[in-house]
Amino acid sequence: MKNFRYSIFVAFAMMAVMMTSCFSGYPVDEDGLLITTRTDCYVSNFSVYDQSQMEILTGSAYIDTLEQVVVGYVTYGQAVDYVHPRISLCEDAKLNPKVELWEDFSGALIKADEFTFLPDDWTSAGGPNTSMGKRIVEDPSLWPANPKKYTVISGTRKIKKEYNFILVERPLR
Repeated sequence: MKNFRYSIFVAFAMMAVMMTSCFSGYPVDEDGLLITTRTDCYVSNFSVYDQSQMEILTGSAYIDTLEQVVVGYVTYGQAVDYVHPRISLCEDAKLNPKVELWEDFSGALIKADEFTFLPDDWTSAGGPNTSMGKRIVEDPSLWPANPKKYTVISGTRKIKKEYNFILVERPLR
């Protein structure tokens, strides 16, 4: 009988500890995510995958956190109307609207024949140069009519920054 009482006591003590550890002092938002004190609010990485889960970006995307523009580069003729974007954010931030499994980026595409490329836009290894990304960001007249827009929301849920996502079709060599 003594062991039974001890077991009951230990079980109640463990339940009390577990219940109090669930209340960390941070509230939860409508998505069930913790609202924290972090004020960071930026995109840290961007990649795009096709239906066979192969990455379709050539090189790294250019991310300008001040102008809030992300530029990715795809090969000539690549279909971008049914792709899966993966957008990495800073810690505790969230994205609105949520990325669906398949997205249509055709309105966010700058076609190769609609863009004037400079000789130094591509590195000797074939990847995009950061100078091209900077040039696109600095001149919104180069942007497509409908860049994809996502809003990054900080951990405090008080800071919101809208990012424009643009894809550039790389010309044939």
